[in-house]
Amino acid sequence: MLLPILVTLFGLIALFEGLFFLTHLHKDFLILEPTSSPFVARQLKIWGIILTILGLVTIGAAWTNNITFIVVMVVLGCILETQMAFAVTSEFRAKYH
Repeated sequence: MLLPILVTLFGLIALFEGLFFLTHLHKDFLILEPTSSPFVARQLKIWGIILTILGLVTIGAAWTNNITFIVVMVVLGCILETQMAFAVTSEFRAKYH
């Protein structure tokens, strides 16, 4: 019973992050400046869509009781979250390296 709850929480975090990126395409936040960098704005839009879809599918997977589907979604989520972190901050890392 604990696994579906934890996977749902993971999916909600990915969903929140994706929606946050999509709603902040025209606002500067943290170290990201999508208003002055088209590259960052494009990255936020792409990753916002990917993470929103990932979150919705992960929440659905959590309640299917199919352990293979749950494991695939958690592993895919971890890989995509790591890639997102590197992709979105790549311009910042290049500028201040």
